[in-house]
Amino acid sequence: MPIRVLLRDLSSRCARPLSGLICLLLAGCAGMPSSQPLTRAERDWVLQGAGLIEPRRVDDLPTPASLLAVSEPMRAFAQRSVAGISGTSARLDALTRAMNGDDGLGLRYDALATLSAEQAFIQRRANCLSYTMLLVALGREVGIDVRFNEVDVPPIWDLRDETRDGFLMYRHINARVESSVTRFLIVDVTPQEYDGNFPQRVISDRQALAQYYNNRAIERLGDGSPEAALPYALRGLSLDEEPAYLWTNLAHLYLRLGQPAAAEAAVRRGLQLDPADSSAYGTVASVYDALKQPSAAARFRRAAERAQQRNPYYHYQLARQSLERGDDLLAYQQMRRAMKLDAHDHRFFFLMGVILARLDQMDLARSSIEVAIQLSSDPQQQSRYRNKLQRLRPLS
Repeated sequence: MPIRVLLRDLSSRCARPLSGLICLLLAGCAGMPSSQPLTRAERDWVLQGAGLIEPRRVDDLPTPASLLAVSEPMRAFAQRSVAGISGTSARLDALTRAMNGDDGLGLRYDALATLSAEQAFIQRRANCLSYTMLLVALGREVGIDVRFNEVDVPPIWDLRDETRDGFLMYRHINARVESSVTRFLIVDVTPQEYDGNFPQRVISDRQALAQYYNNRAIERLGDGSPEAALPYALRGLSLDEEPAYLWTNLAHLYLRLGQPAAAEAAVRRGLQLDPADSSAYGTVASVYDALKQPSAAARFRRAAERAQQRNPYYHYQLARQSLERGDDLLAYQQMRRAMKLDAHDHRFFFLMGVILARLDQMDLARSSIEVAIQLSSDPQQQSRYRNKLQRLRPLS
């Protein structure tokens, strides 16, 4: 699909924490697998593949330096795109227009296209991470200091997966350019996922590229190739060992490869880094199942289910899928649960408005969409909501 980017000028003071999510994450832990830190020998064993792969298989992967490398055609394209244009904002706008427009690079969005900057340039497709990698590479080539920006988007479950114990995590990445001491520009290829109020932070190239390898590991696992996924997961952790979710994903891979001892060590490290990471509980339960400890597995599985029930975005996703199936009344009930848990997300009010319209409650539908417009800070999103609202208004 064609890429339509969000290019926004934001104040560095605008971000606020999502209190509902923080309360959820600070809810009582189910009891960590073991408080014993990994020994040096355990850590090395886990990070070297637990005897499953040769070290050279990790070395054979694309190097971090190659992922942001700029070829001569890329350099010429970037220079041509901003020729004769001055000012950071104007040059950034010109570059993104050239990247996205059919008269330029004509990039298309592909959620599974985790590519290097050069691959994205050649193949003319990208997901949020590879698009940002390409923009970082091209922008820096013409003097625009583009940085990676990590955004804590609310979690959404893929409910088509019947084995939720295998919940794999990734992070949303977009691009940030400082435009003044107190203001910055954001470029995001999935504006429906981004909100300036979400917690976010500039991260290093090394941290961002660790996410590249994590994404590739998830994609290879999705292809049914856990053996091919493992080197990518290990390379990601070689760049950044701090994100707990990278360890949890590694634990899931080791489970798929029949290595419960390595999985236990990895998930233990993940929960030591972030004891409140309820998204890891399903994987912990599976680890205990594999270790023949059913009572511990059941405890973590109950904790995972409680975390889902307390998360408004879980009910929001349920409602979306119920609506797709045509069960409007169930979708309404599920959205009521979501909104009891969080009454500040514009997407909740918009979806509730759509549901109410399907239930022929037009006045309530209009009121709900009006609230969505007020809560949204994205002009493009507000315009979409207004268009929907206009279609709901009675003909005079």
